[in-house]
Order: sequence, then C-alpha cells, then structure tokens
Amino acid sequence: MAIDEKREPVVVLLAGYRYAGRSLVLQRLELAGYTCVDNLPPGLVPGYLEHGKDDQRPSRIAVALDTNGEGGIAALSRLLDRLDGQGRRYGLVFLEAGDSALAERQAAADDVSATNDHDGLQATLQAARESMAPIRERASLVLDSSWMSPLEERDRILAMAEGRQHVALTFVELMSFGYKFGAPTGDIVFDARFIPNPYYVSNLRALTGLDLACAGYVLANDGAIGALEALRSLVQAMLPSYSSQGRRVLKVRIGCTGGQHRSVAMAEALAQALRSEGCQCVVRHREMEAGRYADGAQGTGKPGAKAMP
Repeated sequence: MAIDEKREPVVVLLAGYRYAGRSLVLQRLELAGYTCVDNLPPGLVPGYLEHGKDDQRPSRIAVALDTNGEGGIAALSRLLDRLDGQGRRYGLVFLEAGDSALAERQAAADDVSATNDHDGLQATLQAARESMAPIRERASLVLDSSWMSPLEERDRILAMAEGRQHVALTFVELMSFGYKFGAPTGDIVFDARFIPNPYYVSNLRALTGLDLACAGYVLANDGAIGALEALRSLVQAMLPSYSSQGRRVLKVRIGCTGGQHRSVAMAEALAQALRSEGCQCVVRHREMEAGRYADGAQGTGKPGAKAMP
C-alpha cells in the first residue's frame, strides 16, 4: 500500500530470505533520509514505533526484521495483524533471490552454517520459501535482488512509500565479438557465422562492419535480414519483463568468427532498428576495443543505419 506521509510517519518493514540483501537496502534508505533499524525482532517493532513523543519521532522509518529465530515468522504474522487491526499505515517489502544467488552469498559470507551438501542446501532454501510464503503474499512490494542493485531496490521502495509508480528504464547493450577470441555471456547470444563472410571477398577483407560496403554485403543476405527481424522481435518481447523486474540492462551478444565483419554489421543494424522504435541502445565492438581491428577503415560514420535495406 502507498503510505501517506502527511497523516503519519512513513513506516517501511523489510522482510525476506536470509542473504536476500535487507541490510544493503537499509543502508541506501538511511542515506535517503530514513531512520533505520537493522535486525529488529517483530515483537519489538510496536514498542519502537511508539517510543518517544509524537513531535520527536522520525517522519520516515525503515526496519529490517529479524525472523531467523524460532517463532520469528509467526511473530511477524502477529505484528502485521496488529498493525492492520490498528489501521496503521505501513509498507511491507519482501526481498528474495534465486537459490543460486542465495547459495553464493552464503558461501561468500563464510557462514558457519553453510553446507557443501547441495541437496541439503536446496532443501533448506525450499523450506524457507514455504515457511515465508504467507508473509510474501501480504507484501506491498516484492523485490528480487538476484537482478536488482540496492539502489534500484531503494528507488522502488521510495516510489511505493510516496504513492507513485516506479518506472524502470531498461536499455539494450549490444556487443559484437569474435568466437575465436572466446564467447562472452549475455541474455541473448547470437551466432552470425551462417551469414556469408566478407573476409573471403578481396575488396572487403580489410574493412569492418562499420564500413558501408561491408555492412551492405552482410545485410544483403536474406538470412541476415530474417535473423535481424527475429532478434528485434525477441528483444522487444523481453524488455517489458526486464523493466518490471527492475533489470536495467538487456545484454545482446552477436558473434562471428573474428568479430570484424558480420557481427559488427548486425549489431549496428539491430541498434538502428531498436532505436527507431524508441529503445535506448548502447553498441560496443569488443575486438575493436581490444585493438584487433581499425575502427572503420573508410571512416563511414554509422554505416549500419545507411546499409539497412
């Protein structure tokens, strides 16, 4: 629920799985002007909220709840019932993350309770998800820290508390690369080696996909045009979900043999197609950044746009 700051103090309660990042978010909220308390048992929250005179209480409060002890989840349920019964205006934020992310963070923290038993760890995480499911269902906002940074989470929490809609702008990062130098990770990794290779055309060999003649050769292929349209449609289909999840970057990687001709031309052409539809795009060419090829032998500027049929 949105919280009306003019009627009473803003109260944000942070719950969720262990290692989901409650303390990191709390730090960002403190910098945003909230009075913050970390690891407070649910049973102590009412007393904390009522402590002090009305005119001395902070106007913005954020509490990271400690539910790890026995009975902690039941205590949190009772707290929420009590606040609802009092008509208290608050926002419950539930922080979660994927099993892999939680396991990695637990291992990185060198937790003495960590286990090398994969099956045992999965069972523990599953039990936590089941036990906290009723709390998650009551949350005003659910955030997945597998993908969001603490700053992004803070912005979504502030939007909730202020009663406004949070708009997360996701941009597309396109990068060309050469498979012979290793394939990078990305949300979409596309292999452009099925397109005829300009390397085997003598007057194109020394050029790159930034040159108009080379880009035109690549994009004259029916397969390249079909693949370009498929990539454009796929990116457009993914962007709404990325934005709703708070994922700021959709990484598209396009590779060819050397990262000089086909992948460069395709990345530039895809960026132009997406920009024409209002998408924010950044284009990188990994092998050129590494100094393996000249940045456009003929200095043609933006051939990807000009070479689009």
